[in-house]
This record gives sequence, C-alpha cells and structure tokens, in this order.
Amino acid sequence: MTSQSAITISSNASDLKLDNKASVTLSQRIFQLFQSQPQADHEHCSNQAQRHLTVRSTQSCHASLTALSVDEALRIISDQTPSPVAVDTPVTTSIIGSVIAEDVSAEMMMPPCHVSAVDGYAIVLEEGKFSKGTFPIVFAIGTDTSGSLEPLQPGTVARTTIGARLPPNANAVIKEEDTTVEVMGEGRITIMTDKIVIGNNVRDPGSYISSGSRIFVRGDVLTPLSGAVGLLAMAGVQTVKIFRKPRIGIFSMREGGAENNSPMHNASRLGVLSSLISRGFEIEDLGTVRTTMHGELKHAMSFGVDVLLILNGASGNELDFYRVIETLGGFIHFDRVPMKPSSHITFATIPSSDGNGAPYSPSIPFFSLPNDPASALVALNLFVLPSLNKTGGLDERLNTVGVKPRKTPKFGLPRVAVVLTHHIPLDPERTEYNLAVVTGSLSDARLYATSISTEARGGRDIVGGSRMDANALIILRAGRGFCLKGEIVEALLMGPCSGSDTRLIC
Repeated sequence: MTSQSAITISSNASDLKLDNKASVTLSQRIFQLFQSQPQADHEHCSNQAQRHLTVRSTQSCHASLTALSVDEALRIISDQTPSPVAVDTPVTTSIIGSVIAEDVSAEMMMPPCHVSAVDGYAIVLEEGKFSKGTFPIVFAIGTDTSGSLEPLQPGTVARTTIGARLPPNANAVIKEEDTTVEVMGEGRITIMTDKIVIGNNVRDPGSYISSGSRIFVRGDVLTPLSGAVGLLAMAGVQTVKIFRKPRIGIFSMREGGAENNSPMHNASRLGVLSSLISRGFEIEDLGTVRTTMHGELKHAMSFGVDVLLILNGASGNELDFYRVIETLGGFIHFDRVPMKPSSHITFATIPSSDGNGAPYSPSIPFFSLPNDPASALVALNLFVLPSLNKTGGLDERLNTVGVKPRKTPKFGLPRVAVVLTHHIPLDPERTEYNLAVVTGSLSDARLYATSISTEARGGRDIVGGSRMDANALIILRAGRGFCLKGEIVEALLMGPCSGSDTRLIC
C-alpha cells in the first residue's frame, strides 16, 4: 500500500480528494469543515449535487475501512518512515542501545602484552628443572600497575592478578589454589604442584583482539548486557559511526487545554513516557495543546524532533485536529484500524522545515494515540515502536544478517509463541492485542501467557499478574467462541520474562 491511498485534506471544496481508504468519521468532519466556511451563493441544484457527492464518498469509504488490517497499517508506516541517519559519535555510555552504521575495526590489539589469565603467582620456568618447593614473593603486580617492571629472577615469584601484565622473564602463572602461604611477614609461598609448563595461565598479545580485526559490523546493536561499549574502548576505538536514535516530541490534545487534568489522561501520558524513556529514546515533552490552538503545534515543529506523538484526549470537537494537519501541509494515511482495544489510531506525515519555514523531505511521522491507558500502550508498542526502530537503524540488522523479508515488518517487538493459561473470549470481527504476563517455565521450557484483562478473565480478580507486570501483547485473531487454555498463540514481547513453575498438561 502506498501513499497514494492516503487522504489529502484541503480547505477548498474543489480540491477535496478522497479515496477508498478514508474513514466515515474523517469524511464527515471534512464535510462539516466545508459547510462551516463562508461560501458564495450557489444554485440549489449545485448544493444538492455537492452533498450527494460527499455522502456517496462517505458510504464508499465506510465499506473499505475494514480492509485496513494491522499488517497493512504497519506496511504504510514502514514505507513512510524515513531511513536512518548515520552520525559519528564518541564512545561513551550515551551510545548504549544504538545500531552500528558501518563496520568497526580494532585500533589496537588486546592484550597488548603477555598477561595473567588467573589470580596467582608469576614464575620463571626453565623446562625440565621445575620442582615443588617454597619461593620468596619479590613484588606484587595489579592491573593498574604502571611504569616498567623489574625482570623476574628464577627461584622467585611475583604476586599477580587476572589481567595484570607479566614482568620480564616470567613465562607461567601458578594458580592461587595450587599454593599455600607460609609466614605472611616473610612473604613466601609453597607451590604444591609440579604439573606446570611454559605458558600455563598466560594470555598472549592479541589473543582477545588482534589489531585491525573487525569487531562490529553494520547493523550490530550496542546492547547494555554484552559489554559492547567496553569492547570498543578495549579495542582503542574512540569514535564510532552509529544510526542516530530518533528524537520524539510528545504532547497532549485535550478539550479545554491544560486545565483539563484528568487522572485517565495523566495515566496514559506517564505510561507512554515511561515506556519510551526505558528504551533510551530522547523525549521532548511539548506540553498540552487545545483543539483550537494551531500555533502551538506549529511551534512544536521547531524543536527538531524526528517523530511527533500526540495523546488525543479531546472528547468533543476534534475537527481542529485535522485542520492542524492540513495547515502544516500534512498527509493523513489512516485514522482507524479495526482492532481491540481501540481502533482510533491516526498516522500522518508532516513536511519538515529547513529552519526558514520552507518544507523539505523527509517528512516527520505523526501518530495520534487513544487516551485510554491500556489502548495507548498497545498502540505505542504495536505501531509507533516499529517506526522508531526503523529510524534508529534496527532494520539494517535484518538486512545485514540476510534475513528473508516477510510480508509484515518484523523490527518492532519480538514475536514468540506462548501457551495460554486460561480461556479468553474472542471478538468475532476484530483482532485483539491483549496485555499479558509471559513467564518462562522452569518445568517444561515453554513460555506461558496470562492475560491481565478483567474482560478476558471473565471479570474476576486478576490471577498471576497485574498491569505493572505486563511484558507482552498476546495476539488473539478474530473468531467466535474462545481461545482455549493450552492453545498456542503469538505474542509480542515488550520486556524480559521471569521464570515460573507453570506447566500445563493438555
């Protein structure tokens, strides 16, 4: 599906363009917009013809709305999301979570000299002449020892720690467990093994990393758990080219403006902010705008954000929301997706500015999320996150490792198969994305999903987790009846899984 299937909004009735992907509500709003503007006198028959044309378009749009599936919406978002931008960045903790934009080679070898592989004692071993005995400790070496070291003489040992460089002449290291310490004041040890050869517990120069070797490739993710940033520093890399993480502008639209401070809206706002911040995105909190305040949204465009995100809490006249998109030269691609928990999700693109007000490409993705906290969280993870991941370069990893492209972009949340722990009623018309707690079974090595929705659990108290424990969206395809306990369904993982003793025998 291409951008030709989107909706262009014009304040002039003669410029109105609607195709089969427009929604009933949007068409009605546009018709109301035209009817509310001053118009010259026209013949009665002309007015009748214009109204007939608009109603006919509205009915046509309604018939095709159900064809816009989640997969189609995701393809549109993928097509309209700008390609990632590569930047040179110093190697600091600020690049954690970023994606490598070009291959990285080591600037130096590691270790740069012979180092100890264990905590113990360095010795000078003359092959065929070593025997157990007691040896004096002449000095100690740590990983932070600087300057030159004295050569180690045969018949003596030097205390060393793992990773510490060896003194000249030393060619083996005795593990601490193979020694006993004699009188501490005299600094002597007894070596209790004779199974020692040259090179024992010694790491050679370049055994970790050889100079010039490739340590990262385009598309690699600098994850916080693998020590990736430390590896760059170890290899002597001072700057690295990464794909810049998108900067997100988030604001609220509420009828009446900032004074409308409802707990529901605050819950949605804080939930969305928390999710984005936990993923390492830079957030520009743009505050609250009223549905009639076009200037505030225009001002938001001047903050240099890559994505605009709005929590649409306007309960009454939402007409001005579309006027704002029109004023900025925007393009609405869809404003509804038939799904649960909420279908009111708008995706548009708005031209960027060159700083002087002149538009240029690429356009800024614009998302309007529902105001309900659960619906906002589902829409954020299902629709917004794939766009953010593509802008941040995560799809480059798929291209690098040669993963065969699938019909639906898969660089959003990871998809896994889970086993349901209880029955869940199905919606006969819409696919449902249900917040759930997924755990990994310690008994049978399967992933189990428990919905936290009171509706899915028949209105009973939540068993096995609460909203703060939710780490997945389970996908329940439209159908009649129930998805039964023990059935395997798809789930989108929002966070890590913990272990449990859950086990179903079906």
